[in-house]
Amino acid sequence: MADHQQTPGSGSGGYQMFNMQYAQTLSYAAQKQNFSISMTGPLISNRDMGELMSRDHEFEKGFEPKIASYHPPSEETESIRHFVVAPDGLGVPSSIYSSLYQEGQFRLLAILPGTDDTPIRCRLHVCSLNDNHDTYEALSYCWRAEPDCDWNVENHKIECNGVEMSIGVNLHLALRRIRRPDSTRVVWADAICIDQSNLVERSQQVAAMGDIFRNAFRVLVWLGPNGEDDPLQSTASRALASVCSIVSTWATPTNHPVNIESARYRIQGVSQEFQGEGLLSQENSVWLRALDIYKTRWFQRLWVVQEIALAQRATVIWGKCEISWQWIGLAPAIIRTNWHHIVPKYFNRDKMSDRQVPVGVMNAYFMYRISRCQDYLDPLQFSFCELLTLTRQFGCQEKRDKIYGLLGLATTDGVNSLITPDYTNPLGEVYRNVACLMIESKTPLALLSHVHHTEIFDHPGHQVYAYDHNYSSQAGSARVTPFKDSWVPRWDVKGPQTLTPLDTHPDFAAGLSQPAQIRDGVQGDRLTVQGIIIDQVKQKVWMDPQCFKQQQSFPWEQTPGLEEILVRTGHTRRSLERLALTLTAGKTWYGTPIAYRAGMLADFANCLVTKWLWWALEPDAFGSNDEKSRNNPGDQGNSASTPPEEDFITISELEELATEGNGPLFLDAVTTACVGRCLFSTGSGLSGVGPLDTRPGDMICIIYGTAVPFIIRPCQGKQGYTLVGECYVHDLMHGEVVSDERYKETWIEMV
Repeated sequence: MADHQQTPGSGSGGYQMFNMQYAQTLSYAAQKQNFSISMTGPLISNRDMGELMSRDHEFEKGFEPKIASYHPPSEETESIRHFVVAPDGLGVPSSIYSSLYQEGQFRLLAILPGTDDTPIRCRLHVCSLNDNHDTYEALSYCWRAEPDCDWNVENHKIECNGVEMSIGVNLHLALRRIRRPDSTRVVWADAICIDQSNLVERSQQVAAMGDIFRNAFRVLVWLGPNGEDDPLQSTASRALASVCSIVSTWATPTNHPVNIESARYRIQGVSQEFQGEGLLSQENSVWLRALDIYKTRWFQRLWVVQEIALAQRATVIWGKCEISWQWIGLAPAIIRTNWHHIVPKYFNRDKMSDRQVPVGVMNAYFMYRISRCQDYLDPLQFSFCELLTLTRQFGCQEKRDKIYGLLGLATTDGVNSLITPDYTNPLGEVYRNVACLMIESKTPLALLSHVHHTEIFDHPGHQVYAYDHNYSSQAGSARVTPFKDSWVPRWDVKGPQTLTPLDTHPDFAAGLSQPAQIRDGVQGDRLTVQGIIIDQVKQKVWMDPQCFKQQQSFPWEQTPGLEEILVRTGHTRRSLERLALTLTAGKTWYGTPIAYRAGMLADFANCLVTKWLWWALEPDAFGSNDEKSRNNPGDQGNSASTPPEEDFITISELEELATEGNGPLFLDAVTTACVGRCLFSTGSGLSGVGPLDTRPGDMICIIYGTAVPFIIRPCQGKQGYTLVGECYVHDLMHGEVVSDERYKETWIEMV
């Protein structure tokens, strides 16, 4: 809250992208919802949000909206109730801030009239929040300007209550843009309305921000300036025209009451409204112009999530152009669902960087789906743990704000309603308190899947970085100093994507057949849970960049071909399927549990035939030299009966299988699962994908009430275990060991 700066690498120069694709299965033949956008830049993966998006099929043609209504952009003449000043709430002469004496008080900023060439003059008034419903507009913006902003100074001076005050350049530009020439405009802008130097006040006002944005007549979203001299030919105007055209194109062929006339935008100083460029064909490049708006920094800032979600109405302003949030949020939902119909000549299906969805588009979609000021879908709600997961890619500089920036949103478990912001609390204490509240919720151990001790940086394309052999770090990642309690998630750390699905799934039920059991709650630094300790990690495999490069062979090299490898390793269809499930951690690259295994196997076959991932066929791919345990991972370690002997698969059978597959999508799924993780094998032949920090000697366990197994490490010199993180072991995913009498349940004490 104190500094809403975006994390490094954001903006047009370091445009982040998500490794996402809307895919119900990995099968190329069965691909029904392919969403691809041709862009370049660093890539990060958020399979968690991808899984959320797989729930939505509504933006295909023919979707029946719940209602339709007209949401025009802001009108200068629109009537807003006059704000009510609290007793003694007038700004004190020669003083910027007067104290907020009573609970429920906040400050409103009255921007005095002026023209472009006059300095900003304003007044701060102390008001009661209860008395000021619909009397002001709340400003949602980034504290830092866009990297290409023409203004090259950090701060600007304004006059507030007769006193000179410094504010950030982006806020200064916003105030100039929304200032009226002939009347006062009353707004709430956090950097001015909150005394940022007063930690106590800042904590109190952050707690009230949900109500501040909920009670505002309108939220004004300021994306920043757009410098072209001719507003109609500006990047902003072209992007908003594209947004309107996308919405109209989606709505027109249906018979549903979608008011396409309302999909329009305005330009400051121009009386007419603009409706875009008409209906778009699939080949029209106008589709791509809309992407420019989602590159702006606002769409990557954490605080804006609740600011826009709580708005009862909202207008998005970019330079001199403005448009209703309704269309800015709806367009990404249409784009990501229907992209497989759009401009195929603009992307290469075989190139991973051309199958990515820009982070701003996905963030806009997410914010739209939880917004109350949209007409087409009921807003989604999540548990607070899920909400923290789905917003992990949004940036904020103050690490406590990963928690405090979401307190205004409604959640299914109400955990965030029990949190009181306190910027004087150490970060570790803030996160620990949140963890303790989650443990008392209806899904008490869901937080364990979000424990990561390694931070993953953005990675280009398929490159999976080489690990050093001292278990310390991975290029593109960094070892994170854990809190004193290893079971407390660090929400400020960008770890690998969670293996646990967002929704319960039968293929992710390692410990779900038994309810979570916690002994005596949290005792000091210890969390004691019931489960089963299964096996010890024997070997860990480091992957280098060659693992994710296409196999190349030259005539003068005596390298074995795929046929020779298949003959030597003796793989069957069953062993290839198990191997594929392990390499992908049981999920599509989009983040959903694999539903169509035959399609997945075809994709893996296509990947192999096109000379990718040959190393994975080798007996020691997971560190085990036992070919039997490699080809049948886990058969020695569980009670499942071994099926009848199966014929080895031949190269001709593999090639036939590959014709129906999509190798690049499978490679994407493997990359997403393995970035930030390692491969490992155990003494009994189990093989899996685990945390990057896994070491030989660590233990695999099942914790009751959780969907996936976990890696734990015996503490040295004291009783208990360190939680290393979640893992995927195919032979443990259905609760096999819970019903196996060979394994005894025990209390697992995590410290």
